[in-house]
Amino acid sequence: MRAVLLAGVFALVVVAYQKNFQHVIDKAAAKGTVADPAGLLSRDDRAWVLAQAADLRRRFGLELAVRLGGNPAPPRPDDPKTVFLAYDPACRESRVVLPPLVASALPAGFADDLGREHLDAACRDGRGREGTLAALGLLIDTLDQAAGRGKGETQ
Repeated sequence: MRAVLLAGVFALVVVAYQKNFQHVIDKAAAKGTVADPAGLLSRDDRAWVLAQAADLRRRFGLELAVRLGGNPAPPRPDDPKTVFLAYDPACRESRVVLPPLVASALPAGFADDLGREHLDAACRDGRGREGTLAALGLLIDTLDQAAGRGKGETQ
């Protein structure tokens, strides 16, 4: 009987350790550039997002935080360097949060439209992956256009 109880306690300890370890891993992943608990992105998609993040950092000095599912914590409202893209698997509360200076250089309501009209709409159509990649691509293209206007280039 003691052996069975000891084995049961040991099994509970192993399960608790695994759950805690997974929680720590999830928490650490949520602090990186891409956190994908929803499992939307392939390895190639993730590599593309990371390349876009490196390009945003190099060209504009901006950090990119992409959260696909889970409970994403948005950046601080006064964070002047983080572009935050959060995909909601329930298709209701996806959002894009831009630093104030970046938001002022883009069309009014642009970030809200990306969240609502691109991410949530794609989610409802069952195309969350495509919507996420398209929203990020559209954001980068719009930033490029704003930078061109700022330099006096015509398009």
